[in-house]
Amino acid sequence: MELIDSLEPPSRPDLEFTLVRNGMDYLSSAVLYLTGNLKVPEEAADLWPEATRGLHPWPRHWVSDRYLKYGVLHLQAATEVLLKARLGREHWSLVFKDPGSATRAAYEQGKFDSCAMTAALDRLVGIVGIPITEKERKAIKDLGETRNALTHYGHTSNAFAVEARAARVLSFLVDFVPRHLYPVLSSEAEMVAKTMRAVREKLQDIQALVKNRMQELTAELKPVAERTVICHVCRQWALVVGESPVTCRFCLRSYDSPADAAVDYMWDVLEDDPFGALNCSVCGTADVVTPASTAADKSHDVTLCFHCGTVDAGGSAKPSAT
Repeated sequence: MELIDSLEPPSRPDLEFTLVRNGMDYLSSAVLYLTGNLKVPEEAADLWPEATRGLHPWPRHWVSDRYLKYGVLHLQAATEVLLKARLGREHWSLVFKDPGSATRAAYEQGKFDSCAMTAALDRLVGIVGIPITEKERKAIKDLGETRNALTHYGHTSNAFAVEARAARVLSFLVDFVPRHLYPVLSSEAEMVAKTMRAVREKLQDIQALVKNRMQELTAELKPVAERTVICHVCRQWALVVGESPVTCRFCLRSYDSPADAAVDYMWDVLEDDPFGALNCSVCGTADVVTPASTAADKSHDVTLCFHCGTVDAGGSAKPSAT
């Protein structure tokens, strides 16, 4: 006992997070939160009851709203840091907001304004030559919007939608890191490889949650496949139009007005001007979207009325009166 009491506690380590290690640390933390695998000691029960070891009756992979919040915050941080880590491997000045004013001293001291996420993606594609699809960019943008709302304003969102957004960005990183970051590493390569093996295993848990929920909805969605479109919130083929309210059966995003649903679809899915509305040839409302793709045939464009659900692939809908 005297021997134990006489031992000096270990000195506290200095912070030594390189750009790559920092990004991988954020990624590991995000995965732990998103899969419900992060626990705290029982002594902390008053601070975080749902994360306390052995005290809750919920399933092993039950994920609370606080888990999801920190999962999103850390996943967005991981994405930004790892993208910029790859930029920095190409040339350190590329992580500056203005590469022309970059100095090595400012870079090494971390005293500079770094580029925004959009600029980082543009530079990775245009300068480094890494292929990043519009779908991947959209996934990163969606997660960033959720992160910004949580950080600056507070946020209310369906848990399934948040998990689906996180799963898409995790899928991107699981491909990006081994293909485009790992090959240019040296001393940190082993650490990155080990972490990514663990991330891939946990990603399967998150993807399984999304897949299982969609499977549960199969029987419900099959009869309405011809008027089911992709939801701009969760990006699942589960937004059923032609009924009131228009609702996504996956994330439960609901619209009292079909016109609002049509506007969101045109803005966020088609990325088109929603003010060129068409009148439906059946119900007469100006809630028609064209082109739209439905779950019945995702590769074929149709004209779809979000109010009555009429599919008019022949395009006989008339422009709305101005």
